[in-house]
Amino acid sequence: MSGFSTAEMSRITVAGTLDELSKTLEVASKLGSIHMIDYDGETDDISMGSPELIADEISSLLVKIRGCVAELKPVSGTRKSLKEIRALINGPFPELLEDVLGKINSLDDAKNTLEKNTQSLEITSKLARLNLDMGLLGNYNSLSSWVGEFGDLSKIKSTLKDNKNSMIIAEEGSKKGIGAVFCKKESSEEVQAIISDSDFEAISIPESEGSAKNILGDLKKEDERLNSSIESLQNEINDWNTENGANLLACMELLERDLEILNAPVRVAVSEHAFVMDGWIPNSSVKESSVALKMVSTIVETEEFVSNHHHGHDSHEELPPIAFTERTISKPFELLTDLVGRPRYGRIDPTMFMLITYPIFFGMMLGDMIYGIFTIMLGLWIKNKFNDNDAALLASKLVLYIGISCVIFGYLYAEFAGWEIFIYEKLTDGSGYYLKDASGHYIYSENKSPVAFLSVLYPELEHGYGPTAVLPFGITLSFPFHRVGTHMSDLIVIAIYLGMLHLALGFLIGIRDVAKEHGFVAAFFEKGSWLIVLIGGFLACYGYLVGQTEGITENYSTVLDNLITYGGITLAIGVICVSYGLAKYEGFGAIGIFVGPLETISLLSNTLSYIRLMAIGVVGVKIAEAGNMLGYENMIHSFELAQGGDVLALIAGIGAFILWIGIQLFAWVLGVFSPNIHAARLHFVEWMKQFYDGSGEPFKPFGTKPKLVEVE
Repeated sequence: MSGFSTAEMSRITVAGTLDELSKTLEVASKLGSIHMIDYDGETDDISMGSPELIADEISSLLVKIRGCVAELKPVSGTRKSLKEIRALINGPFPELLEDVLGKINSLDDAKNTLEKNTQSLEITSKLARLNLDMGLLGNYNSLSSWVGEFGDLSKIKSTLKDNKNSMIIAEEGSKKGIGAVFCKKESSEEVQAIISDSDFEAISIPESEGSAKNILGDLKKEDERLNSSIESLQNEINDWNTENGANLLACMELLERDLEILNAPVRVAVSEHAFVMDGWIPNSSVKESSVALKMVSTIVETEEFVSNHHHGHDSHEELPPIAFTERTISKPFELLTDLVGRPRYGRIDPTMFMLITYPIFFGMMLGDMIYGIFTIMLGLWIKNKFNDNDAALLASKLVLYIGISCVIFGYLYAEFAGWEIFIYEKLTDGSGYYLKDASGHYIYSENKSPVAFLSVLYPELEHGYGPTAVLPFGITLSFPFHRVGTHMSDLIVIAIYLGMLHLALGFLIGIRDVAKEHGFVAAFFEKGSWLIVLIGGFLACYGYLVGQTEGITENYSTVLDNLITYGGITLAIGVICVSYGLAKYEGFGAIGIFVGPLETISLLSNTLSYIRLMAIGVVGVKIAEAGNMLGYENMIHSFELAQGGDVLALIAGIGAFILWIGIQLFAWVLGVFSPNIHAARLHFVEWMKQFYDGSGEPFKPFGTKPKLVEVE
């Protein structure tokens, strides 16, 4: 059961003299297997430790490195030895860091100055058209002035022409452009009103003296100088990044580890002469960690966690943090488990189950070969783009899994880009009667599917239909499975049955978990009763619904009547057990007797919710089909017309092609997001609520896993 449960944990206590604390923390960091419990400082004469004095210096250097990394975005290189990186940090690297930080600051200053210079250049180039000294444009004691862009210069010129207290200097012969209006102070309100009606936009005049044209020349020279300086600085920084970027990341990783160790004493209980470190450790790491810690500390004690009560955990009992067991194939699905929280200690970990069910649900909904290929390509892109991020790498594998499932189901459905691979029509004799061959079989047309060439993937199939299996309880399986055609009703049945099996699995897990904590009787009434309701409800519903169909033999009708009878009895027993479980074990009291029958109705909605496995997929296919009709078919028709020299038809064909590709991309993007959302809902809402307790605390080991620095 190791793959279906979380790691078993032990309590670890490490103690020793204060002289041993630093080395103990360093070893614990290298081990990366201890979830430290922070000391709360509530015991008399025992306090929290203090960070090492060098921590501030390390923190300051680390801040500079992080800032440099944020600016340069360096690429990691090969793993470096600890000795090599220590030599860099204690040697020339801080000076190299200061040098590049200085260049980065100089580059920022140059860019800011260039931005201001560009603004001044733009303004001055406009003012230069007035051919005035910059000092004459403002700062008068007896005059008011307005300098800027006018919407209609000719209009304001004519308006101010007869005003003896004002004057305007503007571009000659220009209706809209730069102008400067001057007037005596006593006429400023009158002139202001005129200017307000002329779509005026003021220009902020730079603080400078002399001819605008001369100033413009100086600004252009400064612009060239700044651009040259920026280019030179950028090249120097890029060269530095190429040469030292990998070392920069390695130094950051090592210093982050060092700082964590230096600050760790605040999490440890210390007295005047000794320390005690408390934590949790996976049982699989106890032996190795104990041996390593005993070499640097005085006392190392471990005790495997066992609940204080035979049946269940005390609500006040301190439970261990939850660590996933070592796994490979199913590890990406830990991302899904973490979305709803780690399972309570001792309970089933649903990750391994989702390895199977999640891709199946996704593939059933999207189920198209080309969309599956696109999804696989998306997973590979994520892997290559974010290859230094552990979470992104897991996400890429998850996307690969669902992409592969999509391709498989697309093959089973015989679907490609919204088309069915097999599209045949029965031939008629012209009077409406279908033609048949000498053996009495219908005669069909050639395969009319635009992707008919893919029929080679289905050898020896006649008109797109292969083997069919009719199973009990109305289940029909066929290859290929035409979900939007002849087998849509079969897919509904399969979706409901998958939902029932999925829910039954949830109840079985719940029975195991509750039995382990509270005993089998509690497990039966809390979870087993719901399984009885599910089975009884299915038998009764199946017997009733099938019994309504025509053409049933008398013997089969008797069997169906028995299913209704015994299924109904089983359902009633299940409802009674659910009511008792709510009243006795789940804290409802006497009201649970009345709540039970109402609660069992929710199980029907839980089961019917799985119909989305059919509905979401069919909607996606119809979107793709609409795109094929609007885009592809019109494109083919337009290009056929364009062969006769019709230019408009060619343009229409190109437009239809763009429309077709756009709808296909939309259908794929929607297909990636929507089935994922609904697959997650079926797991998190319908399935996991039947058994899951996500109150576990995530296991966070002290010490970071080295990626770039080889730590002994």
